[in-house]
Amino acid sequence: MRITFILPSIGLSGGVRSTYELANRLQDRGHNVSIVYPLIPLRLGAKWYNIRQLAGKCLRTVKNLKHTKKPNWFDLKADIIRVPTLAERWIPNGDVIVATLWATAYYVNSYEREKGEKFYFPRHYETWCGPVDLVNKTYALPLRKIVTSTWLKDLIERKFNCSVLGPLPNGVNFNLFYKDRDGFDCHSPKRVGILYRHLKWKGMQDGLKAFVMAKKEYPSIQLVLFGEEPGCNDMKIVENIDDIEFHRLPYKEKLRKLYNSLDIFIFPSHHEGFGNPPMEAMACGAAVVTTNVGAVSDYTVPGKTALVSPPKEPEVLGQNVIRLLQDEKERKRIAESGYKYIKQFTWDKTTDDLEKIFRKTYKRQ
Repeated sequence: MRITFILPSIGLSGGVRSTYELANRLQDRGHNVSIVYPLIPLRLGAKWYNIRQLAGKCLRTVKNLKHTKKPNWFDLKADIIRVPTLAERWIPNGDVIVATLWATAYYVNSYEREKGEKFYFPRHYETWCGPVDLVNKTYALPLRKIVTSTWLKDLIERKFNCSVLGPLPNGVNFNLFYKDRDGFDCHSPKRVGILYRHLKWKGMQDGLKAFVMAKKEYPSIQLVLFGEEPGCNDMKIVENIDDIEFHRLPYKEKLRKLYNSLDIFIFPSHHEGFGNPPMEAMACGAAVVTTNVGAVSDYTVPGKTALVSPPKEPEVLGQNVIRLLQDEKERKRIAESGYKYIKQFTWDKTTDDLEKIFRKTYKRQ
Protein backbone atom coordinates (compact mmCIF):
# COMPACT_ATOMS: atom_id res chain seq x y z
CA MET A 1 0.00 0.00 0.00
CA ARG A 2 0.96 3.64 -0.48
CA ILE A 3 0.53 5.17 2.98
CA THR A 4 0.82 8.89 3.78
CA PHE A 5 1.02 10.37 7.28
CA ILE A 6 0.32 14.10 7.56
CA LEU A 7 2.25 15.79 10.39
CA PRO A 8 1.96 19.43 11.49
CA SER A 9 5.74 19.50 12.09
CA ILE A 10 8.67 17.11 12.59
CA GLY A 11 10.10 18.49 15.82
CA LEU A 12 11.14 16.22 18.65
CA SER A 13 7.95 15.08 20.40
CA GLY A 14 6.22 11.91 21.51
CA GLY A 15 3.53 12.14 18.84
CA VAL A 16 6.02 12.61 16.02
CA ARG A 17 8.25 9.80 17.27
CA SER A 18 5.24 7.47 17.55
CA THR A 19 4.41 8.16 13.91
CA TYR A 20 8.01 7.51 12.90
CA GLU A 21 8.05 4.17 14.74
CA LEU A 22 4.95 2.98 12.90
CA ALA A 23 6.15 4.37 9.57
CA ASN A 24 9.46 2.49 9.83
CA ARG A 25 7.78 -0.83 10.52
CA LEU A 26 5.22 -0.39 7.76
CA GLN A 27 8.07 0.47 5.39
CA ASP A 28 9.94 -2.69 6.49
CA ARG A 29 6.86 -4.72 5.57
CA GLY A 30 6.99 -3.57 1.97
CA HIS A 31 4.63 -0.61 2.03
CA ASN A 32 5.52 2.71 0.43
CA VAL A 33 5.31 5.13 3.36
CA SER A 34 5.58 8.92 3.12
CA ILE A 35 5.55 11.49 5.91
CA VAL A 36 4.42 14.93 4.78
CA TYR A 37 4.81 18.13 6.79
CA PRO A 38 4.44 21.85 5.90
CA LEU A 39 7.27 24.33 5.61
CA ILE A 40 5.13 26.96 7.33
CA PRO A 41 3.87 25.64 10.69
CA LEU A 42 0.12 25.41 11.16
CA ARG A 43 -1.42 28.17 13.27
CA LEU A 44 -3.41 25.69 15.39
CA GLY A 45 -6.02 28.32 16.14
CA ALA A 46 -3.67 31.03 17.42
CA LYS A 47 -4.63 34.66 16.83
CA TRP A 48 -2.50 36.53 14.32
CA TYR A 49 -1.67 39.12 16.98
CA ASN A 50 -0.32 36.59 19.47
CA ILE A 51 3.26 37.85 19.29
CA ARG A 52 4.77 34.94 21.21
CA GLN A 53 3.20 32.31 18.99
CA LEU A 54 3.92 34.32 15.85
CA ALA A 55 7.59 34.53 16.82
CA GLY A 56 7.64 30.81 17.51
CA LYS A 57 6.08 30.15 14.12
CA CYS A 58 8.74 32.23 12.37
CA LEU A 59 11.50 30.43 14.29
CA ARG A 60 10.11 27.00 13.36
CA THR A 61 9.87 28.07 9.71
CA VAL A 62 13.55 29.05 9.72
CA LYS A 63 14.44 25.73 11.36
CA ASN A 64 12.38 23.88 8.74
CA LEU A 65 14.40 25.57 6.00
CA LYS A 66 17.58 24.23 7.61
CA HIS A 67 16.27 20.70 8.14
CA THR A 68 17.85 17.90 6.21
CA LYS A 69 15.68 15.23 4.63
CA LYS A 70 15.91 13.01 7.69
CA PRO A 71 15.69 14.03 11.37
CA ASN A 72 18.95 13.67 13.27
CA TRP A 73 17.19 12.43 16.42
CA PHE A 74 15.52 9.40 14.82
CA ASP A 75 16.64 6.80 12.27
CA LEU A 76 13.74 7.23 9.86
CA LYS A 77 13.43 4.81 6.94
CA ALA A 78 10.22 6.15 5.37
CA ASP A 79 10.27 9.02 2.89
CA ILE A 80 9.85 12.47 4.39
CA ILE A 81 8.41 15.23 2.23
CA ARG A 82 8.43 18.92 3.11
CA VAL A 83 5.72 20.84 1.23
CA PRO A 84 4.98 24.58 0.95
CA THR A 85 1.55 24.02 2.52
CA LEU A 86 -0.80 21.09 3.12
CA ALA A 87 -2.90 22.10 0.12
CA GLU A 88 -4.00 19.09 -1.92
CA ARG A 89 -1.77 19.91 -4.89
CA TRP A 90 1.33 19.06 -2.84
CA ILE A 91 0.10 15.78 -1.38
CA PRO A 92 1.07 12.50 -3.13
CA ASN A 93 -1.64 10.12 -4.33
CA GLY A 94 -1.95 6.97 -2.29
CA ASP A 95 -4.10 4.19 -0.85
CA VAL A 96 -4.23 5.39 2.77
CA ILE A 97 -3.80 8.89 4.22
CA VAL A 98 -3.65 9.62 7.94
CA ALA A 99 -4.25 12.90 9.79
CA THR A 100 -2.36 13.03 13.09
CA LEU A 101 -3.46 16.30 14.74
CA TRP A 102 -6.80 18.13 14.78
CA ALA A 103 -5.68 20.83 12.30
CA THR A 104 -4.46 18.22 9.80
CA ALA A 105 -7.84 16.44 9.95
CA TYR A 106 -9.50 19.35 8.13
CA TYR A 107 -6.94 19.13 5.33
CA VAL A 108 -7.25 15.36 4.94
CA ASN A 109 -11.04 15.62 4.90
CA SER A 110 -10.85 18.10 2.01
CA TYR A 111 -8.68 15.91 -0.24
CA GLU A 112 -10.02 14.01 -3.23
CA ARG A 113 -10.26 10.23 -3.22
CA GLU A 114 -6.95 9.85 -5.09
CA LYS A 115 -5.04 10.72 -1.92
CA GLY A 116 -6.25 7.52 -0.26
CA GLU A 117 -8.74 6.18 2.27
CA LYS A 118 -8.94 8.75 5.04
CA PHE A 119 -7.99 8.11 8.67
CA TYR A 120 -7.66 10.34 11.71
CA PHE A 121 -5.18 9.19 14.37
CA PRO A 122 -5.23 11.79 17.22
CA ARG A 123 -2.87 11.20 20.14
CA HIS A 124 -4.81 13.39 22.59
CA TYR A 125 -8.02 15.36 23.11
CA GLU A 126 -6.22 18.30 21.59
CA THR A 127 -7.97 21.26 23.18
CA TRP A 128 -4.57 22.06 24.71
CA CYS A 129 -3.34 23.21 21.29
CA GLY A 130 -6.52 24.38 19.54
CA PRO A 131 -9.91 26.05 20.03
CA VAL A 132 -12.41 23.69 21.66
CA ASP A 133 -15.06 24.11 18.96
CA LEU A 134 -12.63 23.41 16.11
CA VAL A 135 -11.13 20.38 17.87
CA ASN A 136 -14.57 18.98 18.66
CA LYS A 137 -15.78 19.34 15.08
CA THR A 138 -12.97 17.07 13.82
CA TYR A 139 -14.68 14.08 15.45
CA ALA A 140 -17.74 14.64 13.22
CA LEU A 141 -15.64 14.55 10.05
CA PRO A 142 -16.13 11.43 7.89
CA LEU A 143 -12.69 10.04 8.73
CA ARG A 144 -11.99 6.63 10.28
CA LYS A 145 -10.75 7.37 13.77
CA ILE A 146 -8.00 5.45 15.59
CA VAL A 147 -6.67 6.14 19.10
CA THR A 148 -3.84 4.86 21.29
CA SER A 149 -5.50 4.84 24.72
CA THR A 150 -8.65 3.58 26.41
CA TRP A 151 -9.48 6.93 28.01
CA LEU A 152 -9.44 8.75 24.65
CA LYS A 153 -11.54 6.07 22.97
CA ASP A 154 -14.12 6.29 25.76
CA LEU A 155 -14.15 10.10 25.66
CA ILE A 156 -14.67 10.38 21.91
CA GLU A 157 -17.31 7.64 21.73
CA ARG A 158 -19.24 9.01 24.71
CA LYS A 159 -18.93 12.75 24.02
CA PHE A 160 -19.28 12.70 20.24
CA ASN A 161 -21.28 9.51 19.65
CA CYS A 162 -18.97 8.14 16.99
CA SER A 163 -17.14 4.88 16.42
CA VAL A 164 -13.43 4.72 17.27
CA LEU A 165 -10.94 1.98 16.38
CA GLY A 166 -8.45 0.82 18.96
CA PRO A 167 -6.90 1.44 21.30
CA LEU A 168 -3.63 0.74 19.52
CA PRO A 169 -1.14 1.50 22.31
CA ASN A 170 2.29 2.91 21.69
CA GLY A 171 5.10 0.43 22.07
CA VAL A 172 8.65 0.65 23.32
CA ASN A 173 11.58 0.52 20.93
CA PHE A 174 13.57 -2.11 22.83
CA ASN A 175 16.50 -1.73 20.44
CA LEU A 176 16.92 1.73 21.93
CA PHE A 177 15.43 1.57 25.41
CA TYR A 178 16.88 -1.31 27.41
CA LYS A 179 18.63 -1.91 30.71
CA ASP A 180 22.40 -1.79 30.24
CA ARG A 181 23.43 -2.79 33.77
CA ASP A 182 23.00 -5.96 35.78
CA GLY A 183 20.36 -6.09 38.48
CA PHE A 184 18.37 -3.24 39.98
CA ASP A 185 20.74 -2.00 42.64
CA CYS A 186 20.56 1.71 43.42
CA HIS A 187 23.13 4.36 42.60
CA SER A 188 24.99 6.33 45.24
CA PRO A 189 23.57 8.86 45.78
CA LYS A 190 20.11 7.79 44.63
CA ARG A 191 19.06 9.62 41.49
CA VAL A 192 15.52 10.89 40.87
CA GLY A 193 14.67 12.05 37.35
CA ILE A 194 12.00 14.30 35.81
CA LEU A 195 11.52 15.01 32.08
CA TYR A 196 11.09 18.80 31.95
CA ARG A 197 8.55 20.43 29.63
CA HIS A 198 7.32 24.04 29.56
CA LEU A 199 3.66 23.13 29.14
CA LYS A 200 1.78 23.81 32.38
CA TRP A 201 -0.27 20.63 32.09
CA LYS A 202 2.91 18.58 32.24
CA GLY A 203 2.83 19.25 35.99
CA MET A 204 6.44 20.33 36.42
CA GLN A 205 5.78 22.23 39.63
CA ASP A 206 4.09 19.18 41.13
CA GLY A 207 7.05 16.99 40.22
CA LEU A 208 9.54 19.45 41.71
CA LYS A 209 7.45 19.84 44.88
CA ALA A 210 7.37 16.05 45.22
CA PHE A 211 11.15 15.94 44.95
CA VAL A 212 11.58 18.68 47.56
CA MET A 213 9.38 16.68 49.95
CA ALA A 214 11.58 13.63 49.43
CA LYS A 215 14.79 15.70 49.69
CA LYS A 216 13.79 16.89 53.16
CA GLU A 217 13.51 13.28 54.30
CA TYR A 218 16.53 12.00 52.36
CA PRO A 219 18.99 14.90 51.81
CA SER A 220 21.47 12.83 49.82
CA ILE A 221 19.19 12.18 46.80
CA GLN A 222 20.03 13.96 43.55
CA LEU A 223 17.61 15.62 41.14
CA VAL A 224 18.19 14.89 37.44
CA LEU A 225 16.29 17.10 35.01
CA PHE A 226 16.33 16.57 31.27
CA GLY A 227 14.44 17.99 28.30
CA GLU A 228 13.74 21.67 27.74
CA GLU A 229 15.52 24.43 29.66
CA PRO A 230 13.71 24.79 32.99
CA GLY A 231 11.62 27.91 33.56
CA CYS A 232 12.58 30.41 36.25
CA ASN A 233 9.28 30.20 38.15
CA ASP A 234 9.49 26.42 38.36
CA MET A 235 13.12 26.47 39.44
CA LYS A 236 12.28 28.71 42.39
CA ILE A 237 10.78 25.58 43.97
CA VAL A 238 14.25 23.98 44.06
CA GLU A 239 16.36 27.15 44.38
CA ASN A 240 17.94 25.94 47.60
CA ILE A 241 19.16 22.70 46.01
CA ASP A 242 22.66 23.09 44.57
CA ASP A 243 23.38 19.64 43.11
CA ILE A 244 20.82 19.56 40.28
CA GLU A 245 21.98 17.80 37.13
CA PHE A 246 20.49 18.91 33.79
CA HIS A 247 20.64 17.43 30.28
CA ARG A 248 19.19 19.43 27.38
CA LEU A 249 17.01 17.45 24.96
CA PRO A 250 18.84 14.11 25.08
CA TYR A 251 17.87 11.54 22.47
CA LYS A 252 18.89 8.10 21.20
CA GLU A 253 21.73 6.56 23.25
CA LYS A 254 22.05 9.61 25.51
CA LEU A 255 18.43 9.29 26.55
CA ARG A 256 18.77 5.56 27.22
CA LYS A 257 21.87 6.09 29.33
CA LEU A 258 20.10 8.82 31.24
CA TYR A 259 17.13 6.58 32.05
CA ASN A 260 19.58 3.87 33.10
CA SER A 261 21.25 6.29 35.51
CA LEU A 262 17.99 6.83 37.42
CA ASP A 263 16.70 4.97 40.43
CA ILE A 264 13.29 6.66 40.39
CA PHE A 265 11.50 8.42 37.54
CA ILE A 266 8.72 10.93 38.33
CA PHE A 267 5.98 11.60 35.75
CA PRO A 268 3.79 14.39 37.22
CA SER A 269 1.47 15.29 34.31
CA HIS A 270 -2.02 16.69 34.88
CA HIS A 271 -3.22 15.00 31.70
CA GLU A 272 -1.71 13.22 28.71
CA GLY A 273 -2.71 11.75 25.40
CA PHE A 274 -0.63 8.66 26.02
CA GLY A 275 2.56 9.28 28.01
CA ASN A 276 5.61 7.50 26.59
CA PRO A 277 8.33 8.41 29.14
CA PRO A 278 7.19 6.08 31.96
CA MET A 279 7.32 3.13 29.54
CA GLU A 280 10.84 4.07 28.47
CA ALA A 281 11.99 4.48 32.06
CA MET A 282 10.51 1.09 33.00
CA ALA A 283 12.29 -0.54 30.06
CA CYS A 284 15.57 0.89 31.36
CA GLY A 285 15.09 -0.40 34.89
CA ALA A 286 13.93 2.70 36.77
CA ALA A 287 11.13 2.54 39.35
CA VAL A 288 8.29 4.77 38.13
CA VAL A 289 6.19 7.15 40.21
CA THR A 290 3.44 8.61 38.01
CA THR A 291 0.08 10.30 37.94
CA ASN A 292 -2.89 8.40 36.55
CA VAL A 293 -3.12 10.16 33.19
CA GLY A 294 -3.28 9.17 29.53
CA ALA A 295 -2.57 5.50 28.94
CA VAL A 296 -0.90 4.95 32.32
CA SER A 297 -3.83 2.74 33.36
CA ASP A 298 -3.36 0.73 30.14
CA TYR A 299 0.33 -0.08 30.65
CA THR A 300 0.80 -0.19 34.44
CA VAL A 301 -0.53 -2.25 37.33
CA PRO A 302 -0.74 0.28 40.19
CA GLY A 303 1.24 -0.78 43.22
CA LYS A 304 2.92 -3.60 41.32
CA THR A 305 4.68 -2.17 38.26
CA ALA A 306 4.53 1.53 39.22
CA LEU A 307 3.27 3.75 42.03
CA VAL A 308 0.30 5.68 40.66
CA SER A 309 -1.44 8.72 42.17
CA PRO A 310 -4.15 11.20 41.11
CA PRO A 311 -2.97 14.20 39.06
CA LYS A 312 -2.54 17.61 40.71
CA GLU A 313 -1.74 16.08 44.10
CA PRO A 314 2.01 16.68 44.60
CA GLU A 315 1.84 15.57 48.24
CA VAL A 316 0.71 12.08 47.22
CA LEU A 317 3.33 12.03 44.47
CA GLY A 318 5.97 12.97 47.02
CA GLN A 319 4.82 10.32 49.48
CA ASN A 320 5.21 7.69 46.75
CA VAL A 321 8.78 8.84 46.10
CA ILE A 322 9.50 8.68 49.84
CA ARG A 323 7.96 5.18 49.98
CA LEU A 324 10.56 3.96 47.47
CA LEU A 325 13.42 5.77 49.19
CA GLN A 326 12.68 4.39 52.62
CA ASP A 327 12.29 0.79 51.43
CA GLU A 328 14.98 -0.36 49.01
CA LYS A 329 13.37 -3.78 48.59
CA GLU A 330 10.14 -2.06 47.54
CA ARG A 331 11.96 0.18 45.06
CA LYS A 332 13.71 -2.82 43.52
CA ARG A 333 10.44 -4.77 43.38
CA ILE A 334 8.64 -1.97 41.54
CA ALA A 335 11.58 -1.48 39.17
CA GLU A 336 11.90 -5.17 38.33
CA SER A 337 8.14 -5.74 37.97
CA GLY A 338 7.81 -2.70 35.70
CA TYR A 339 10.78 -3.82 33.63
CA LYS A 340 9.24 -7.26 33.04
CA TYR A 341 5.67 -6.05 32.50
CA ILE A 342 6.49 -3.42 29.89
CA LYS A 343 8.06 -6.05 27.61
CA GLN A 344 4.64 -6.92 26.17
CA PHE A 345 4.17 -3.44 24.68
CA THR A 346 5.95 -3.69 21.34
CA TRP A 347 5.76 -1.52 18.25
CA ASP A 348 5.56 -4.66 16.10
CA LYS A 349 2.30 -5.68 17.79
CA THR A 350 0.81 -2.22 17.33
CA THR A 351 1.94 -2.18 13.69
CA ASP A 352 0.24 -5.56 13.18
CA ASP A 353 -3.06 -4.08 14.35
CA LEU A 354 -2.68 -0.88 12.34
CA GLU A 355 -1.76 -2.80 9.18
CA LYS A 356 -4.86 -5.00 9.58
CA ILE A 357 -7.05 -1.90 9.76
CA PHE A 358 -5.44 -0.43 6.65
CA ARG A 359 -5.61 -3.73 4.73
CA LYS A 360 -9.28 -4.23 5.59
CA THR A 361 -10.09 -0.80 4.19
CA TYR A 362 -7.81 -1.25 1.20
CA LYS A 363 -9.41 -4.57 0.19
CA ARG A 364 -12.84 -2.94 0.07
CA GLN A 365 -11.73 -0.56 -2.65
